[in-house]
Amino acid sequence: MKKEIKVYTKLNNVEECNLFFAIIQDDVIKYIDLENNKMTIDKEKGIIIRENREYLFTMNFKDNIIKIYAKKLKSSFDKEIKTIVLENSNKRFIVRYLLSDETIVNEYCIYF
Repeated sequence: MKKEIKVYTKLNNVEECNLFFAIIQDDVIKYIDLENNKMTIDKEKGIIIRENREYLFTMNFKDNIIKIYAKKLKSSFDKEIKTIVLENSNKRFIVRYLLSDETIVNEYCIYF
């Protein structure tokens, strides 16, 4: 089902709120953001995947890890995170997390 969603992000202290058309199927939401990243949110598994030409980020909030794959270098590495909030309801998906070596709280909130 195609549906309009509202996405609020606060990444590195930069806040944005945008509307996107997304494909929602079961517990998975897919859309393309303003920077041409392919976004996939698996609400049940607590995973956000962001993919562009250069990188593939797999953010697993239940396992507290971000896997980063550099496509041109064919190399990957993991970055630890601390998930502060992971909430999944019928109307929204919200996650707040802290990178292990930083003090800035990042946030994704998707209203559908």
